[in-house]
Amino acid sequence: MDFFEAQDQARRRSYVLVGLFLAAVISIVIGVYLALVIATGVGLGSSFGFDPLVFGVVALGTVGLIAGGSFTRTAQLRKGGSAVAELMGAREVDPSTSDPAERRLVNVVEEMSLASGTPVPSIYVMDNEPGINAFAAGYTIHDAAVAVTRGTLEQLNREELQGVVAHEFSHILNGDMRLNIRLIGLLFGILLLAIVGRGLMRGQMVRRRRSDSKGLFLGLALVALGYLGVFFGKLIKAAVSRQREFLADAAAVEFTRNPRGIGGALRKIQASQSGSRIQDHHAEELSHLFFANGVGGALARSMATHPPLEERIRRIDPALAEDPSPAGAAGSDSTEARGTTAAGQGRATSGLAGAASLGLAGDRPQATEGLGGTVPDASGRADPGGSSGLMASVGTPTAEHVAWAGQLLRRIPNQVREAVHTPTGAQATLLALLGGQDEATTTARREAASALDSRVATALDEVIPLVRGLPPETRLPLVDLALPALHRLDASEAAGFRSGVDRVIRADGEVRAFDFALLHILWRHLPGQRDQTGRRGGTVRSLGRLRRDVGLILSALAWAGDRSEPEARSTFQAGADALDEPRGSMELSPRTGIGFSELDEALSRVERGTLEVRRRVLEACASAVLADGRADTEELEIVRAVAESLELPLPPIVLE
Repeated sequence: MDFFEAQDQARRRSYVLVGLFLAAVISIVIGVYLALVIATGVGLGSSFGFDPLVFGVVALGTVGLIAGGSFTRTAQLRKGGSAVAELMGAREVDPSTSDPAERRLVNVVEEMSLASGTPVPSIYVMDNEPGINAFAAGYTIHDAAVAVTRGTLEQLNREELQGVVAHEFSHILNGDMRLNIRLIGLLFGILLLAIVGRGLMRGQMVRRRRSDSKGLFLGLALVALGYLGVFFGKLIKAAVSRQREFLADAAAVEFTRNPRGIGGALRKIQASQSGSRIQDHHAEELSHLFFANGVGGALARSMATHPPLEERIRRIDPALAEDPSPAGAAGSDSTEARGTTAAGQGRATSGLAGAASLGLAGDRPQATEGLGGTVPDASGRADPGGSSGLMASVGTPTAEHVAWAGQLLRRIPNQVREAVHTPTGAQATLLALLGGQDEATTTARREAASALDSRVATALDEVIPLVRGLPPETRLPLVDLALPALHRLDASEAAGFRSGVDRVIRADGEVRAFDFALLHILWRHLPGQRDQTGRRGGTVRSLGRLRRDVGLILSALAWAGDRSEPEARSTFQAGADALDEPRGSMELSPRTGIGFSELDEALSRVERGTLEVRRRVLEACASAVLADGRADTEELEIVRAVAESLELPLPPIVLE
């Protein structure tokens, strides 16, 4: 299943969810009305025992209660994944942590993020949970969070942890997260009915001596209906969740090429005394998010949101299901200090020719990646397999991409990696990364750093020589690695950083397509800085409404790499032709007529497009930079940055 098919399936599951939810609400309304009629006799004198007025009042009150609860919970989770993690009492992990287990978690999550072409999500640990479990939550790849339990950190080795994280990234890439949060919001309204029912029952029991049997019956009926709501909630979650877990398990094996990683984690859940149980009182409400079933009890097992562990293990690796050792053969904890175990490395790099084939050996100034496996010529340009090859890899990272990400992280100097994990170092690194290298830009860069903080200025002096020596393919990953640290800026600090970056990129008067794409990603993550103007007006279902915006984006790509005007026109036309849009025409904008603000607004409006609209825009961008059949790393990274902005995660381009 490719990315776009998975997204379509997620949307179809959303329709199923809405249908089941409406059926549950209607059933509950009818049940409340019948309980009221039986308990009080209201409406019995009407034709066929039905009173439209009473039914309308009951329906209005019940629907109002459910809708109010759903709206309240949805509003609480509007921040995305971090709000869900905080609801569970999880603690955000500092990316610069010195704790060995947490550092290993950060490394694994960063590796998987770079491999999949997504921003690094916020990372959380549920410190009070001894069971082995995890979840990913969020509305988009830009507000995602990954959380694991303390038991996961302490009981799993690196291979097993990587398998669990890969499973969660499958949910991020396949559109499951948005569905899961919607499910939390909708079902909380139904679960609220159970809470109200229990409250009314307790009140009836306290006043039972002064109540007649009808009042007690009504209380019991409301409790029963409340638990009917819980039953419907479990039914809906089971209906939309179980098959996704098999798919996520399969994707984790594909990402890591190591079935004994995720399989070993599932075996350890079987052998652990705590299993995968989540103790927090929100466990039932969020049960469909977890890596493994987090709720106990006979009813929970009979309507579990997750398939049985034995079945999951058997599908992953039948041999592992027969292995009597709880940990399987996923590697020993003694190898953790060295990173991935030797066995895991063998599986992860199977079929590769080593680091050199990944374009990561030596000090060549240009990368040599290409989906088609073509060796680059003397100019450093490679055949990446055409736009169809690029589009086929959207949202579908493989073991080769994971291996590439691990190699890239090791190639980035430790000082730079440590820098991007702190707000000060992240700001300094990105100031060094963006803009030109002329004297005016250098001056603007130092002035911007000094205006932010003396520590930023000091860090800038330290990272500039290190960043200058890095190849182009490291720029987008460094931005993604810096995002969690930038989340920790307050609104005034974020505003100052944005002002400084604007000053740097405008210093030489040149608009660089890569800078604009990276800036757009940054603005989505800086606290209080994201301009929502481009998102107003609803979903765009036709490319016709976006022709001017797409034309501006294609123009920026066409002028990238100091192309001559004839070359730029040819590049632009290749992108425009790929749109296959007969209405109207698009013209190449002059180099001097392209500004960062206009580009940012254009990309914001394109983001409102349906999945199909965004897919066609990305394909046009890929066709533009690959117009001559070959592209250098910088051009490919521009396409990746645009793809990330459009929530179409494009993995790194690696040789097969």
